[in-house]
Amino acid sequence: MARSATFTLIDVFTSRPFGGNQLAVFTDALTISSAEMQVLARELNFSESTFVTPYGEAGITRRVRIFTPRREIPMAGHPTIGTTWVLASHGDISLNSPTVDAILQLGLGPVTVSIESGNNQPTFVWMTHRAPTFGEIRPDRENIAKALGITASDLRNDLPIEVVSTGNPFIFVPINSIAAIERCASNEMALRALFKSGEQPLPIHMFVVNDAGGFGVRARMFAPHTDGIVEDPATGSAAAPLGAYAAKYQLLPGTFEACFTIDQGIEIGRPSQIHVEVKRSVNDEIRLRIGGQCVIVGEGQIALD
Repeated sequence: MARSATFTLIDVFTSRPFGGNQLAVFTDALTISSAEMQVLARELNFSESTFVTPYGEAGITRRVRIFTPRREIPMAGHPTIGTTWVLASHGDISLNSPTVDAILQLGLGPVTVSIESGNNQPTFVWMTHRAPTFGEIRPDRENIAKALGITASDLRNDLPIEVVSTGNPFIFVPINSIAAIERCASNEMALRALFKSGEQPLPIHMFVVNDAGGFGVRARMFAPHTDGIVEDPATGSAAAPLGAYAAKYQLLPGTFEACFTIDQGIEIGRPSQIHVEVKRSVNDEIRLRIGGQCVIVGEGQIALD
């Protein structure tokens, strides 16, 4: 008998269909091999696809494996948010109170998600991130600007280009205007040339701060040189470290707690909105959550044999 796998299609970080970031969630992946997971992720060719299996440890709701078209990754934001939404919508996470916490086992370990609901359906999902780590400050500002199709004068000169991670590292590039970020272009060869031979290439996350009427961010993310993603409509795994970056460089209003939104995907016709919550303790520890809405847009089967 021919084998097939069932999946749910969901748009993440949007309140309307066909916005946000696309995701395929295989909710019963127990009989799908790792090699098949990679083939399916490449076939569907979304930024990521997820594969859900039971997990034999008390307190863990499910194991979730995340694949880009090229590789398995230890964590990502929109796949975690979207998978949680699908599990809650299907009744695999019981929505027995207005806010329910669950734990998913990702590649980097257990991650807490919080589901807000109404009428026994999810209305908003939060994902808790690990503490941020700050890496290299890139000195090659002119080369990075050129690789993005802009000039060094389009970069903010009061902020560094810096690597930050809460599980997946990104190079954060502060841009000084909406017009400049709109001119950025994703060029695989130019971006790959920013890294030395043998050096692990990293995705590039560009952002513009808009503090008129309240702090907010417009962002884009390019990763053709790392995962075959020309441009990502919404990057949850970059949203949390961007919150940490904003806290480190005192861009956020408030001393100990701030919430803001990131608008992404506008240039590619998939507008997305990611909510970021940043809490800073008296001993300077940073706690991060990201969240958003989702819309299920379809279900289907795909042949494995």
